[in-house]
Amino acid sequence: MATKRLARQLGLIRRKSTAPANGNLGRSKSKQLFDYLIVIDFESTCWNDGKRHRSQEIIEFPAVLLNTSTGEIESEFHAYVQPQEHPVLSEFCMELTGIKQDQVDEGVPLKICLSQFCKWIQKIQQEKKIIFATGISDISTSEVNLCAFVTWSDWDLGVCLEYECKRKQLLKPVFLNSWIDLRVTYKIFYNRKPKGLSGALEEVGIKFLGREHFGLDDSRNTALLAWKMIRDGCLMKITRSLNTVPTKRNPNILARSLNMDRVEETSACMSSIHNPSIYDREPENTIKSHQKLQMRPVGVNSPIKVVLKGILPVPYLFHQQRNRTSLFMRKSLHHLMAPQ
Repeated sequence: MATKRLARQLGLIRRKSTAPANGNLGRSKSKQLFDYLIVIDFESTCWNDGKRHRSQEIIEFPAVLLNTSTGEIESEFHAYVQPQEHPVLSEFCMELTGIKQDQVDEGVPLKICLSQFCKWIQKIQQEKKIIFATGISDISTSEVNLCAFVTWSDWDLGVCLEYECKRKQLLKPVFLNSWIDLRVTYKIFYNRKPKGLSGALEEVGIKFLGREHFGLDDSRNTALLAWKMIRDGCLMKITRSLNTVPTKRNPNILARSLNMDRVEETSACMSSIHNPSIYDREPENTIKSHQKLQMRPVGVNSPIKVVLKGILPVPYLFHQQRNRTSLFMRKSLHHLMAPQ
């Protein structure tokens, strides 16, 4: 029994799909890697006056939780976000999205929105026993459900949120660094190029419900399309990841570390926050006794890679190792040059 629970936790065994709550949804034909999908579709500031080089800011932050066994949307998150670089919406933006100026004025800054989103993530993690592909989780139960994010194109997480967080020096949840691009997945699976989200829905016999370019409606309809593709036998896989990997130019940089002491407003999901400017600060040299330390060589001439349980790899031991080697060399030379 313990072996079976462990296999389930590692994703080697999946529970059988249950009958859908909505009778017309049907049943999944394929075994999925992920038990849940979180669909995101941001709306942002936009203009049609021909001026370029304007930075877009998120003004609507929606997310819906899709059960890949039943096709049900089990939870939703939604928030209007105050644009701060260009606080006044253009007429084009309001007409396109249906979002009014007073709605964003009464919204929250992106920093607070990310905190609220993390609290929602923590809630569904506890309720649904969800973990993400990053492997960072405080869940210690015998059975967990894997989850991934879904977007229609790479723009939402790969461009819009990524660059806004960098510009504003905001902490970004690390679980938002990888996702499934449903547009690319659709093109590969059906062997045809979709004509937008509504066109893709129409091609598979689904009518778009709600208003196009309203983020929450777009997210719900993207979830409907994902469920239709799952029923048709499509296996959902991660298509894009922003996680840092070693490079030949700088093999010491293995991953971005976490700075938990400076994230009070996002304490609900501290284990999933990373700081893009971590290398601008001095590394910390403290390892708590309760943390698990794992060390292994990366290559023949590479420094030691350090992995702490519950957080991402931290590069501080590279500095320690380099400093100790330098100190050893200085002592050795001093000994050789000393008069006998």
